[in-house]
Amino acid sequence: MKQYDYLIVGAGLFGAVFAQQATKAGKSCLVIDKRDHIAGNIYTENVEGINVHRYGAHIFHTNNINNILSIIFQIFIQVHYII
Repeated sequence: MKQYDYLIVGAGLFGAVFAQQATKAGKSCLVIDKRDHIAGNIYTENVEGINVHRYGAHIFHTNNINNILSIIFQIFIQVHYII
């Protein structure tokens, strides 16, 4: 059985960011989620060419949107999760 440094329950924003940062720091992570997608409550679906929030709108309060976008893109590239 493979060993992990962290078991992260929930692939939402916090779980995904934590896993990304821990992996970046050289730790191994197993992320589990009950849903069939990552991103938790900030998940969006493409409906007729429009990205629609499945669970409601979310706002990031920041002066640097590029920093937030950079973190989000890194999460979806690096995090692997198991349903």
